[in-house]
This record gives sequence, structure tokens and C-alpha cells, in this order.
Amino acid sequence: MTLAGGSAAIWPHTASGFDKREQARSADYSVLDKVLKLPVLKRELFPSPVIIDKIELLQDRKNFICRVRSKEGAIGISIGHPFIAMNSFPMFMNILIPFFTGRDARDLDELIYVVSETRVKNQGIPFCVQIATLEFAILDMLGNLAGVPAGNLLGDIRNREVSIYLGHHLSSFRNLEPEQSLELMHKDIIETKAKAVKLRAGRGDNLASDIDNAPGRTEKLIRLAREKYGDKMVLMIDGNGSYSEKEAIRIGKILEEYNYYFYEEPLPWDWYEEQKQVEQALSIPMAGGEEEFGMHAFRYLIGNEVFQIVQPDLFYFGGMIRTMKVARMAQAAGLRITPHISAGGLGFVYMLQMVSVCPAVEKYHEFKMFDTTDANGTIIPMVSKAEKFESIDGVINVPTGSGMGVIIDSDYINTHKAIRI
Repeated sequence: MTLAGGSAAIWPHTASGFDKREQARSADYSVLDKVLKLPVLKRELFPSPVIIDKIELLQDRKNFICRVRSKEGAIGISIGHPFIAMNSFPMFMNILIPFFTGRDARDLDELIYVVSETRVKNQGIPFCVQIATLEFAILDMLGNLAGVPAGNLLGDIRNREVSIYLGHHLSSFRNLEPEQSLELMHKDIIETKAKAVKLRAGRGDNLASDIDNAPGRTEKLIRLAREKYGDKMVLMIDGNGSYSEKEAIRIGKILEEYNYYFYEEPLPWDWYEEQKQVEQALSIPMAGGEEEFGMHAFRYLIGNEVFQIVQPDLFYFGGMIRTMKVARMAQAAGLRITPHISAGGLGFVYMLQMVSVCPAVEKYHEFKMFDTTDANGTIIPMVSKAEKFESIDGVINVPTGSGMGVIIDSDYINTHKAIRI
């Protein structure tokens, strides 16, 4: 794709970072619109139709598994989101199964587009979580059929290894004393040899309350993390909507003083006008978009450089095909992407497949340890079809086995029973 090379006149940036200008610019969306029209799924890998014959949603209490079968008998499996799927699974049964059954899986681009854009009364994260669950299973099936990793269905392999940033211990960074939370993370740094860590700022209430759980906690955390982890550690921080514009800027200046890598969502997630004001006031790259579920909204965010680093969540945004479209827009605009993932389930597996083919990727990607806890608190028993899952010097190899690259224990799957409409 040649669009990125021709985008410099539209979105200036420098080799050493982003050229943040004080004057607002008028976005030219024509390049992004061209990118959005490009196909994602490699249809040419499948010379004959792959008809989706059966879609099952399997349930064990709060946990869900999707199983897809083609008419020729190819099977794909995915694990539902560990803490959202329970509240929205009727949409899977009543909308997605009837819509996708009997369709040619080679048309997945169009099917995802139509179902996500036309169901205006269902749009939002709960529906996108169900779309992603089904898409992951279909990609697993197609990858198994073609004998290639799922990521390879969406693009050429760019990254066979993924450098991680540790992004867990969410509550401890807000509820424990900074010294305690930093020590907890330090143990995982030692285990993974990760070179990057994301902390948490403010209360994380998405209310722009400007409140810490204790006065001065965030400022202390910012300083102590740099002192404890040293100048070579890449540090970033997530506000989870804690701040108003004025306070977000004040905290951002402190982050700049201590050389933090990026500043994630200091304002409530959809305060995009205010977020742009914060972005213009700071030199630190801004990251965000994990709660966004609209493709047209990402078009706006990228076209107006509200964030320098976009973070569509693989579940919340509705899967890998839609995320690839965001990545391509980011590439065309000279911006970067690091897909967001939730803890538990098979989140890190889906992340590895996505990053393996993703253009314009950041150097580090979110990792919350090899946690496969499902919605019931049960560890999902699975193994890689090829490479062992391990972090060596903060780097994880992307699975090269077919589909999602993992085998899930059949006894575990059999504890789940098919839901009947």
C-alpha cells in the first residue's frame, strides 16, 4: 500500500516523533476514505465457497464459547469476553446466528460491515463484543482450513515477535500505596523481563472528577516509578477518564518532566473536543480509543489527530477486520496503533495474531500476563500448536500454528452446553 508514503503533506510528522502544531488543522479525509475501501480478508486463499453451516454459542454459567462449522466440516473456536459477554449474549443468538448462518465466510469483510453498521439500535460495546467473538471463531476456522495463522488471513506477516508493555494491576495502582503497587509490578517485570510498563492515574472513574483516592497519589506514583524502574524503563500512564482539561494538562506536564512515553485517556473517553485541547497543550504523545465502537469516529480521531496512538480494543471494537481498517488509517495519517486487550480469556492470543500483521504498530503492546481465566474464574486449558507461550526479554513469539494457533482442551469445551433459541 502506498498511501502512507504520500501522506506527509497532509499529516506532518518527524522521524523522531510527532510534530505537534499549536494551530488546529483541517483534516483531509480523502486518503482515509480510500483506505477504508480496501479489502482486508485474503479471499484468494479460498478458491471455493466456505459456507457457514452451523454456529453455536456454548455456555457454562457466565462463560461462553463460540463454535463455527463449515459445510465441509472445518471448525473454529473462540472464547467470549471474560466479563461483558454475559450481559449481551442474546444479541449473538437473535441477530448474529441468523445473519451469518448459510453465508460464504469469504465475504467476511462485507458481513462484518453490514451487521455492525446497520443495527443502529444495537450498536455499542456489548454488541461489538459479540461480533468479535463470532469473527474470531470464523477466522480460526478459515485459518485451520487454509493451514495458516489467523493473522495471515488479514495481511502479510510484519511482526513475528511482539514486544510487550505490562498493563495490569489496575486496581492496585489506585488503591494501594504507590510503593506497594510498584513492588507488585516489579515482580512481574522480573518474570517477563518487560521493558515497558503502564501505570494508572487518578481515580479512573470516567467522570472528570479530578480526584485521587489519596491526595497527591498520582504525582507520587509518577515520580517513584521513574526512580524505582530507572531511566531505561519505558513508562506510560492511563487516566481512565479521571480528569478535566485543566487537571489533565497539569498531570501531563509532570509526565513530560519524568519522560513518560504516552498519556492514555486522561479525559472521559468520548470528550474528543476537550481531548484535542489537551493534546495541543502537551508534547507527550496521547493515546486512546479503547472504548470507541464507531468506525466513522476513528476516522475523525485519526483525521484530526486527537490521539497520536490509537487503541481500538479487539473485543470492544468488534474484531480484527475492523481493527485492521483503523490500523491502515493510522498508517496513512502517519500515526501509530497499539490494539487494546482485556485481561483473561484468550485476549493475549488475539492480540498476538493482530499485531503480527498490523501496520503502523507501536513498539510495545499491552500484555496482562499469560492469564486465561474465563468468566467463571476457571483457567482455560490450552496449548500453542507451535511455539511455547513465554516472554523472553519482554518479547513473545506469535503462534505460527493454524487458525488462532492454539488447541483448547476438549473436556473444558464439553463443560459448555449449546444455547437454544
